[in-house]
Amino acid sequence: MRASGKRVTVVGRVVRVRSRFDGGWRVRLADTGGALGAAEIRPSNLLPPPRRGTRILVRGHICYDPTHGWYAIDPVDAWFDAGAHSLFEDGQ
Repeated sequence: MRASGKRVTVVGRVVRVRSRFDGGWRVRLADTGGALGAAEIRPSNLLPPPRRGTRILVRGHICYDPTHGWYAIDPVDAWFDAGAHSLFEDGQ
């Protein structure tokens, strides 16, 4: 994980994707090399959810989730399929 203030860029493998009650997506991550456990795509961000098993690079603001005991990127600004060459950013 590379931190720049409160913004980070992390590479991880998508373990699970669940829709949120508010219309967004929670993406559970593994193999991030640290305590990062999730990424939150908010409904105001028109990003498509990544597929399970995909290795992604995700960028956004980091925060600690005391309920789950992990760090999360919330909100996600953009994510990149590390196996392909496409970048998904807010508004695209």
